[in-house]
Amino acid sequence: MRILIAEDDPVSSHLLATTLINWGHEVVVTHNGLEAWHELQKADAPLLAILDWMMPGMDGLEVCRRVRQEITSPIYLMLLSALSRKENLIEGMKAGADDYLTKPFDRQELKVRLQAGARIVALQSSLGARIQELQSAIVERQRAEDALRNLTLTDDLTGLYNHRGFFTLAEHHRKIARRTGKSSVLIYADMDGLKEINDAFGHIEGSSAIAQTAMILRKTFRDSDIVARLGGDEFAILSPDVSAEQAEKILERLRNNLDLHNAEGTNGYHLSLSIGAICVERNDASSIEELVALADRAMYENKRIKRSNTHIVLDEPGTDKRPKPSSLPQRSRPRLVAG
Repeated sequence: MRILIAEDDPVSSHLLATTLINWGHEVVVTHNGLEAWHELQKADAPLLAILDWMMPGMDGLEVCRRVRQEITSPIYLMLLSALSRKENLIEGMKAGADDYLTKPFDRQELKVRLQAGARIVALQSSLGARIQELQSAIVERQRAEDALRNLTLTDDLTGLYNHRGFFTLAEHHRKIARRTGKSSVLIYADMDGLKEINDAFGHIEGSSAIAQTAMILRKTFRDSDIVARLGGDEFAILSPDVSAEQAEKILERLRNNLDLHNAEGTNGYHLSLSIGAICVERNDASSIEELVALADRAMYENKRIKRSNTHIVLDEPGTDKRPKPSSLPQRSRPRLVAG
């Protein structure tokens, strides 16, 4: 075992070192408290130290205090002193010493105390290794759970949330919105002409078109928004803390991003979306399923009236019949037409 000795008296230091070496220990000899402190801060510092109480500069008590305050390794500290009163023993233990040995030391007493210290060091090292193993196991389990959660909540093709992920997170955000009094916007989007793309270019290219659309959606919306592919060519987005006026700008940005993508002209076809968007007020008690159904209705109305442009209707949820753009009041149901 590696043992550090801090003793300023050359005779006592030599006697102690020789004794420990004869017992099979590896010895690191220092001649004052400052040298001992520097050694004990090293990564490979001895885990057992015998410190003389009275040393010039930094004494053994100060070394004990610094070790306990600044070093996390479980170093076993033994104070060596000619002071033998009970008060001295108590003071040494309060400073952080694990054991106390009086000068001149008795060889048999020293040997027994070292054996006890070595057992404690071994137990502490074993416990530390076990704690590290448990911490590593916890980290690995967390990673596995995160990976499994991602697999069950995300869409393989696009990397967006899937149907389950959207409804799980959207319901959570709706609860937060009710507590914080924030309005939000729910958008339902359906790709136009995916069947024609599949027929003309094949299903692999159709999958690529879906992935490109997802990329445009991810670029358009914030990291805090819930962007999902619900299945096939259908997408849903919940944007928390967004007003109707802000929603108009978001939809305009989506139109512009679609235009920029199509302007590149690398696919041989244009990407287009039919969109239904509804404002969700903070006191709305509708479920996510009901809100999605309403946004879906608005989307199909836009798809019906659509010709060469993408018509976007922004509506508030309600129980009335399918919304018609020509009859929507401008204040609560603004309409945006995007090419």
